[in-house]
Amino acid sequence: MNSSELAKMKVYFIYILFSLILIENTRCQNFGIVRKNFISYNFDPISNTTVEVLDSSTIRLGSIDPYTGIVTNLGKKAYSIGINLNSATINPYLNQYYIGSGPNLLTFDINTGNIINNVPVTGAFTNANFQNYRFNPSDSTIYGMVPQNFYSTYFDSLSLTTYEVLDSSKIRFGSLNPVDGTYSIIGNASFDNLYTLAGNSIDPYQMIYYYSAVNKLVGIDLYTGAKFKTIPIKLPRGGIFENIAYSCADTSIYGLTRQNYISTVFDSLFMGYVDVIDSTTFKLTRINPKTGEIRLISPYNIKVGGNLTGGAYVDPNSMTYFFNFADKIVGVSMFTGLITSSVRKQYESGEIAIDMMRSAQNCLGAPKLRFNPILKTNNSSSPNWLKLHPNPVNNELYITCAEVITDFELMDSFGRIVFAGDQKQIDMLPFSSGIYYLRVKTSTGSSVVEKIIKY
Repeated sequence: MNSSELAKMKVYFIYILFSLILIENTRCQNFGIVRKNFISYNFDPISNTTVEVLDSSTIRLGSIDPYTGIVTNLGKKAYSIGINLNSATINPYLNQYYIGSGPNLLTFDINTGNIINNVPVTGAFTNANFQNYRFNPSDSTIYGMVPQNFYSTYFDSLSLTTYEVLDSSKIRFGSLNPVDGTYSIIGNASFDNLYTLAGNSIDPYQMIYYYSAVNKLVGIDLYTGAKFKTIPIKLPRGGIFENIAYSCADTSIYGLTRQNYISTVFDSLFMGYVDVIDSTTFKLTRINPKTGEIRLISPYNIKVGGNLTGGAYVDPNSMTYFFNFADKIVGVSMFTGLITSSVRKQYESGEIAIDMMRSAQNCLGAPKLRFNPILKTNNSSSPNWLKLHPNPVNNELYITCAEVITDFELMDSFGRIVFAGDQKQIDMLPFSSGIYYLRVKTSTGSSVVEKIIKY
C-alpha cells in the first residue's frame, strides 16, 4: 500500500471516528437557557390564604439529554438578567450560544457556561432591533430580521402628557456581528409585518433563510436579502405549521402541524355566529418549500405540541425531531411520525424550565452549493486544483493539490500568521476552535485563500 492510499485510509478513519464521536456526543449537544425562580410565601389576610410571590429569577446556560430528560447546568455561575424569548442560536465552531437580553446580545461560552460578551445591538436604524436570528454553518454568519418601528407623538390635554403612538413597522433582513453587536442590512427588500417566533430556519446548502408568516412560508436569499420565494402554506382551515427545524440529513423542513377543528355556533347573547374550537390534533409534518404542500408524517394525533419558546431541533444521527412540551422533552421519528421518547425534565437544583433550546450538531460543516447570483460564481468552492479535507477539521488537515506547493500560510480570523510550511498536511489539534484562512501558493504562480473551520 503506497503513501497516497495510506493517507486516504487515514482520512476515511478520521471521518468515521468523527461520525462516531458525533453520535456518542448527541446527548450533550443540546443547549438552552435554564431558569430558576425564587419565591416567598405570604399570608393574605383578606383571602385568608397563603399566596406565592415571585421575588426574583436567575438564568444560566444548560444542556439536556433528550432521552433521560436530565438537565445539566453548565458552569457554576447563574445570572440575574432578563432574556428575550424571540430568538437564540449556536455557533458550533466557536462553542458559543447567543441570545438577546433587552437591547443587548449575550454570548455564552458553552464550555464554561459563562457570559463572555454582552454588547448593545446597534445598526443603521433607530427604534430597531434584531430578532429571529439563526447561525448559518456554511458561512459562519448570523442572519435575522430587523423590525423597525415608526412612532408619532401627541399631547394629551387631559393628562397633560405627551405620548408615543406606533404608526407602522417595516421589517428588513440582515446579518449580525456578535463581537460588537452591529447588524448590517442585506439588500433593500422589506417583509411582512407579522412572523411567528417559532418559525424560522436556514437551508445552508442553498443559502436561504425561511420564516413562517402564519399562513405562508417566505424564503430570503442570504446573498441579496431579496425574497427568494413566497408560497401559501397549504393547510385546512384552522391549521398552523410551527416549530420549524431544517434537517441537513435529508434537506427537508420539518415542523409540528397544529390542526384546530372548529364549529360555528349561534351566540344568542351577541345575536351572531361565532367559531368554537372543538378539538386539536398535533402531527409531525414536512413542508415542500417550492409548493407549500404539507406532508403528514405522523399517521395519527400524537396529542402533544411544542412550546413556542422551548425550541425544537433535528438529531441527524437518529433522524429524530425533538421538542419541548410542558415539563417533558419529546422525540418523534422523522420516518414514522411516531413518538419514540417522552421523558420528564429533571433539574439539578430547583430550576423550572429550559427555554430556547438549540442543537449544535445538525448541519455541522454543511457547504454552500448554490451560486451567488451577484458574483455569478460559487465563491464557496475551492479551485479544481486544490482540495482541503476534512473541513471542518479537528486534527489533521490534508491538502490535495494538482500543482507543486511552494508554501502556504495559515492565518487566524485577525489575519495573523499562526503556521507556515510547504507540506501537504497540517496538524490542527494544537489550535483553538474558530475560523482560520489558508493561503496556498504553487510553483506555477497560482495562489488562493480558503476558509478553514476548526472545531
